[in-house]
Amino acid sequence: MRALVGGPAGMAIALALLTSTAAAQGGAITPSPAGGSQYGAPIKAAKPARPVARYFRLGPRAIVAPAVPKIALRIEEPGASTVKARIVFMPQTETGSIVRIDLGRIPVGQRFVVTWPSGTELQPGRYRVRLHVRGLRGAVLARKASAPGRATLTVRAPEPAPVALPDPAGHVFPVNGPHTYGDPFGAPRKGYSHQGQDVLAAEGTPVVAPTAGAISFTDYQPSAAGYYIVEKGSDGFDYFFAHCQKASTVVTPGMAVLAGQQLCNVGATGDASGPHLHFEAWVGGWRVDANSHPIDPLPQLRSWDTGVA
Repeated sequence: MRALVGGPAGMAIALALLTSTAAAQGGAITPSPAGGSQYGAPIKAAKPARPVARYFRLGPRAIVAPAVPKIALRIEEPGASTVKARIVFMPQTETGSIVRIDLGRIPVGQRFVVTWPSGTELQPGRYRVRLHVRGLRGAVLARKASAPGRATLTVRAPEPAPVALPDPAGHVFPVNGPHTYGDPFGAPRKGYSHQGQDVLAAEGTPVVAPTAGAISFTDYQPSAAGYYIVEKGSDGFDYFFAHCQKASTVVTPGMAVLAGQQLCNVGATGDASGPHLHFEAWVGGWRVDANSHPIDPLPQLRSWDTGVA
């Protein structure tokens, strides 16, 4: 042994022998610079799976307001039974407005058809449509170039309603839109009888002058006629229009009007159970004197009617 450690070479050999001995006896060994998992190097944990949209279908891609598109989707996420989802319509033009549809929690791995909330409308314009999802531990929808979850939509304004044309005698039907007939002239009322003909139509449908003439009165009667208008027609009759929609009257007393010119909109103001036009035709002027009286306007209305009765 003395001979072996007598010089530098011997010392190196002795050191190697000591290291081998320590390893054999369970002593500590300094790791190599390369390291490795056996020496405590960190092991990266696998990232949790994120929800993925297997499909997101919206159609048609171009609609006319107030229609809305049909939307169907399918979300998948390992380990999840439901995810939280919503759809956002982001306008790309100044005419639109942001619309959000909260879907709540929807099932995973199944086709889900969106039900539009009542009253939801899309204003005319172009929209970027985006699906948002929250899954397990708040994981958001995976967004890849090839993954669905985005769409575009164009909403066009409806075509203007066709203008009613006068009949050969210069008359038009006073409701410019789809309509039906309601309570007739003479229908019993509490303490009196119905003095006109009800024409049922959707609220907001234009009410127009049945013939050329001049506006005599515009006023409001809260317990009966609501907002009303009286026209002195060029055909010798006075016409009474009741239950106009609030703030829709576009004529004033003394104004001359033509056949088909808008007066107001169908409403349900005053004593009305639903939207309709109460229409009266008077002989001898509207409530001028004892000789003034209403007549049944139904024959006139039938002769002017070219709409949906």
